Amino acid sequence: MTLAILELNDQALLIQSEDGQSHMEPGFAQLTPTGIESGDSARASAWKNPQDSFNQHWRQLNQLPLPKKQNWARHHGDIAYAQIKHMLESVGSPSNVILAVPGCFTDDQLALLLGLAQAIPVQVDGVIDSALAIGLHNKKQTLLIDLQLQQSVVTLLSTKSGTVDISTQEIVPDLGIMTIYNGVARHISDRLIDDYRHDPLHTSEGEQAIYDQLPNWLMQLGWESKISVSLPSPRGELPLILRRDKIGEIIEQRLVSLNSIIKNHPNADISFAHSARLIPAILPRFSNAEVMSQASSTDNCLTAQQQIVADSKTLHRITTLKTVNGKTKSARTKTNSNTKQHCATHLLHQDHAWPLDKPLSISLLDDQLSMANGIDNKAVFVAVIENHQLRIMHQSAEIAMEMPGHCEPGQEIIIAGHRLRLVEVSNA
Repeated sequence: MTLAILELNDQALLIQSEDGQSHMEPGFAQLTPTGIESGDSARASAWKNPQDSFNQHWRQLNQLPLPKKQNWARHHGDIAYAQIKHMLESVGSPSNVILAVPGCFTDDQLALLLGLAQAIPVQVDGVIDSALAIGLHNKKQTLLIDLQLQQSVVTLLSTKSGTVDISTQEIVPDLGIMTIYNGVARHISDRLIDDYRHDPLHTSEGEQAIYDQLPNWLMQLGWESKISVSLPSPRGELPLILRRDKIGEIIEQRLVSLNSIIKNHPNADISFAHSARLIPAILPRFSNAEVMSQASSTDNCLTAQQQIVADSKTLHRITTLKTVNGKTKSARTKTNSNTKQHCATHLLHQDHAWPLDKPLSISLLDDQLSMANGIDNKAVFVAVIENHQLRIMHQSAEIAMEMPGHCEPGQEIIIAGHRLRLVEVSNA
């Protein structure tokens, strides 16, 4: 028997097996003459071929007929089935799975999801609320913000007597990563119209060019106050400067509902799931908030798998869970003002220590790793250490990687079998 954890956040669906295999892809699907493609390849043609592109099949998981008759899908359930099947095949088709499902899923959607799993077939050993899975290590009352493609779920997590549970949950339907991308894309379009009388959103190729690069541009702005970008046009490449403060204004305009929820819980700590890392990266008022690691949900579920399975004798979404032996695997290391903790400062590769106080990009070519300071959009891995936490800015879903739970010297990052050791370099 092989067990895998599948987290169903359509911004970045993530599966991790107990034998170390993992795969991540966005909730995009493209209907082709030969079948259903999902993930990055589907996203890469979503704006070029919008009539055959789907990215609402997780938010609107149902069996209602599609508006247009298709050869390979009758409804969103068929598209979700194809994507789940692809995710499972990407990690060797495990026999058993634990599902980490966001709180926006209705009972009917959960029932359909279990039916899809049975049809694959794969044995569902448990269903846990993904917010609980992400925040299972929490020691204090915490408001966890999790962005999906089209919406967000804000969860109040409470801890008492060694038990973490969900106190309240609210769905923010007008705040998803696509909401932010659309606002930034319109800003870029307006700038190019003003400067060059060119509207990149006027053609499908121009739209695709913007949305292909937006994730990397915004990732860079999380570190730099401004960046130089360019977009193709019939007149050649058109240069443009993007500024973090302006992008911050665009994001802030879309946080009205979220801000109201935060005000209702003044005593709770604020924590962002990895899917929502863009908000604290761009907006200074959230810069000190906790940002969970990308694999926090799957790692915690693998650690607590026995209890999750034991609590799932009748399949239901688990919203309360005791910590494992009084503790859980933390997704990050928090510093304690009374305790001096050693934190890695560099990454050792081929006898050279690369500093991690600024972003470090790692590329893979012909099974060889290469390092570069700064953000390389073509790298397979980009990370920086901030506040004693390894902040993953980009991670390729197609390359096998293992991340440490802590940033202590001696821990290792494993990329495609290559072991890189975290070390502490002191100038004293």
